[in-house]
Amino acid sequence: MRIAVVNDMPSPSKSSAGLCQGPGHTLAWVAVNGREAVEKCLQDRPDLILMDLIMPVMDGVQATGIIMKESPARSSS
Repeated sequence: MRIAVVNDMPSPSKSSAGLCQGPGHTLAWVAVNGREAVEKCLQDRPDLILMDLIMPVMDGVQATGIIMKESPARSSS
């Protein structure tokens, strides 16, 4: 499973990124705000996104709405 991490705080991002690198999991990418996450999803759709809700530029709720509309995760079926 490819996992992306979106968080404006460096410490939680590093911790989450470390957890994503277990057996069967890889870190797809890291973004520091919702706008960056939307852009990255258009280029490289991960299987799962760990999204912070409160961030500058674009918050996690706005970013999730755009991602689900423009580049949702691929169906496993």
